Amino acid sequence: MFQDRDFKNIEIEDKPIFDKYISKKIHENSEFNFTNFFIWRYHYKLAFTIYEDHLCLIGQYRNKFPIIFPPLGSQEEGFDKALMMMVEYFQKNNFPVIIKAITEPIKETIDKLMPGVFRYEHDRDLYDYVYLTQDLINLNGRKYQKKRNHINKFMKRYEYNYEPITDDNIEECLIAEMEWAAARPDDQGIMEEKVAIVEALRNMKALGIKGGALRINGKIQAFSLGEQLNPDMAVIHIEKANTDYHGSYAVINQQFAQHCWSEYTYINREEDMGLPGLRKAKESYYPHKMIVKYTGYLNG
Repeated sequence: MFQDRDFKNIEIEDKPIFDKYISKKIHENSEFNFTNFFIWRYHYKLAFTIYEDHLCLIGQYRNKFPIIFPPLGSQEEGFDKALMMMVEYFQKNNFPVIIKAITEPIKETIDKLMPGVFRYEHDRDLYDYVYLTQDLINLNGRKYQKKRNHINKFMKRYEYNYEPITDDNIEECLIAEMEWAAARPDDQGIMEEKVAIVEALRNMKALGIKGGALRINGKIQAFSLGEQLNPDMAVIHIEKANTDYHGSYAVINQQFAQHCWSEYTYINREEDMGLPGLRKAKESYYPHKMIVKYTGYLNG
């Protein structure tokens, strides 16, 4: 019975387990990869177990409500049992049943195996923005004129070079992040992001992620981190830049796509979390499509 099974905190050594259950399907959801679960594990208090040959994750957002993630596995068989195991665990502990990160294919699976059990609400703040990689690299057409202008001004104004993040410059990236975070010590989101960025940079090799940085006037002033999400799509986990250098975000976006992800058709730049400034920035790159997500609740 489930009450004899404990959820386990996520550690870097768990990557092979996650990869086993996630890589068997072509997920487009940015949340469904080990890096995101690992670097945000403290923020979301993530824990997992294996049940009915499915990876089962639960978490808690900022000490508010506990959440369930849809079970991840290679086939439908066992999906419903794994999901109901987590639902029953929540009910036993008097937690509200809230299922996050439900994509359209997962919603279809739930309704096929468990018709009428759940109701859904669109979770617009968690929709992923997916772009054509060549759009981000070439920035062709009138709609990208402002982006090209930002980049051209940057190139005329500053001496810079793009470089991959390696053992030789990773500490500089960490220092840059610490300096930026120190300027906003009262921003909870910035502090949580700092922890995630440090985890990503400290564990780049183990996580299998790539990074790129901009060095301006001899100092790293922007960097980005990402990885392959599925055979045709990359995902950008982190993008940070010093806005004192006008156009730095536009340049690191374009350069990272060009140097690291040109062989992929799509780039997933994750969600906007409902932040107006971030939503405006992501929309300004004209996404090719959005990955729709729902929050699920028990009916009745």
